[in-house]
Amino acid sequence: MTDIIEEDFYDVEFMNLVVDKADNLVVIDSDSHFSDFTGVHPSKIRQGKLLLHDIIVPLYREEIMKVLCKKNSKYFYFNAEFKNKKGESVLLHCTGQNIENSTMCRLTLADLSGSRRKQEALREKAKEMNYLIDLVTGGVCLFKVTDDMHIKVQYLNEAGCRLFGTSKSRYSNQEYKLDELVYSKDRSAVFQSIGMAMATNSPIDMEFRAIVGKNQYRWCKVNAAIQGYDENDCPVFHAMFTDITKVKEAEEQADQSYDELVEVFKHLPDAIFSADADNPMVLDIVSEDLIKFLGYTRSVLFEEHGGRLTDFIQDREAKYVSSAIKKQIDQGKNETLVRYSIKTGSGKYIVVEDIRKIINQDDGSKTMLCRLKNVTKRYHGNPPNGIE
Repeated sequence: MTDIIEEDFYDVEFMNLVVDKADNLVVIDSDSHFSDFTGVHPSKIRQGKLLLHDIIVPLYREEIMKVLCKKNSKYFYFNAEFKNKKGESVLLHCTGQNIENSTMCRLTLADLSGSRRKQEALREKAKEMNYLIDLVTGGVCLFKVTDDMHIKVQYLNEAGCRLFGTSKSRYSNQEYKLDELVYSKDRSAVFQSIGMAMATNSPIDMEFRAIVGKNQYRWCKVNAAIQGYDENDCPVFHAMFTDITKVKEAEEQADQSYDELVEVFKHLPDAIFSADADNPMVLDIVSEDLIKFLGYTRSVLFEEHGGRLTDFIQDREAKYVSSAIKKQIDQGKNETLVRYSIKTGSGKYIVVEDIRKIINQDDGSKTMLCRLKNVTKRYHGNPPNGIE
């Protein structure tokens, strides 16, 4: 195979849609590609008849919800399997953006599963293929590793050229080596991933920094797989590059804010913690006084029990606590109050008063600032009668 560009055709399908995170991920708009993929007519989609949740393979649902609902995250990306109109599972690469001051988010799904060889039809469709791929917003690339350990680019669409700051004429003149743009600290990991793919024929899924100027770099996510071999039996990779710089910046800012918040919480007086309104009984950040109040170490609370407060509440009460809190939130209350029995580290149960302040986030989600108060004496050591 002397020229893999002339012999292989790569069918990259992109689908765009808008979903409402506050309404069970209902799809409120999409393009015709997504409609064709799901088999649902565009008019039905605009009427809210399709829930994205229904076509996500169950294994990926929880992880996708975490990504979509992550606080203070404007951009996001993930890989997951979706069911097409035939009921088949298709692995899709997704990039998305949360729409400011709303519960909506835009998603672009890339279906690379249709990449295949079309030797006989290639020459007739080459010009059309090049034009279409140049319209793709992500970088589509073919590359191989040379004997002298360089990543030689054989094909790069317009988006890829913009991403790496190069031109088609440069790589077509045998001058372009992608590894020269990889940030020095990431170069070893890049070659390790490529080496592993060559040894095991497994796909590449990694992130690295690409140098775009002096002391400047851009974060890239790459998904790649071996699609053929050249005349020297050297594997040729088909890759999809996505610019995730803004995602990384948002994650870094969120991590910094989170670390600062954790530090503040540690020194807050009283048994205080925060929780997400959608999972009110899962501890998020806790004060040192709460650790002392419950009598469990952080390791026990978060590593052994995953922060689940219900693990320490009597079974007959635990099933009511979460629903009681959510009911008060649905009633529009800015503060909730429940009482229940909880088992402390000493093995004894105490009656606590759980008071929570509801805080509305900029992205439309709700979080809670919570405080526990020991009111056992009020009940003379007996559990409260019902939950308020």
